[in-house]
Amino acid sequence: MTTAAIGRPACSGRPRRDRGYTLIEMSVVLVILGIILFVMIGRVDYLLPKYRVRAGVREVAATLRLARSQAMSTGMPHYVQYDLSKGTYWILAPEPEKSPEDLEGLEDTTENAFKQYTYKWVRTMEKKIPDQVVIEKILWSADDPAEGDPVTIEVTPYGSIRRHTVWITGTEDGAKFTVSTNQVTGFVEYQDGHVQPPVLERAADQ
Repeated sequence: MTTAAIGRPACSGRPRRDRGYTLIEMSVVLVILGIILFVMIGRVDYLLPKYRVRAGVREVAATLRLARSQAMSTGMPHYVQYDLSKGTYWILAPEPEKSPEDLEGLEDTTENAFKQYTYKWVRTMEKKIPDQVVIEKILWSADDPAEGDPVTIEVTPYGSIRRHTVWITGTEDGAKFTVSTNQVTGFVEYQDGHVQPPVLERAADQ
């Protein structure tokens, strides 16, 4: 047998295409599709009426939770205020009026010691309810609607939030949601529909 006869088999010149996708390749594609879907869902929240209302509800609940977190971490009370006429809300946070540099060189007296505890209230995290969405009503209890503008909610350093119920409505399709707080635990939740808060007993007149 000659050397030529022992050589490699002839190649047709066409690449093989029968290899399938690997698990890693499939995983990468699924991750990319998941990211795209996540971004698209976030945008849909503001396109469809009911989901636009739901997005506004989530923002209100998130602001209450943020105020609670800030109050507990700083040891200072914070306030959440709602301006129903403008559809805006924000956090009132305490800010020291005196910086450490302002207190340098002062005599060590009782009067000067209290100067560092002077605070001013600063409006932070101001937000607006989405278009075609309104804060319809705020209730302290079932028979006690909140009055005045803005409505002020106290958040204590101990994690409690003044009990109140927020009714939010979509003006396009009438979608209704409720944001409520638990005064004892400070938990914030939201649910479908306008849910009536409990009737609270009032103290008897002395």
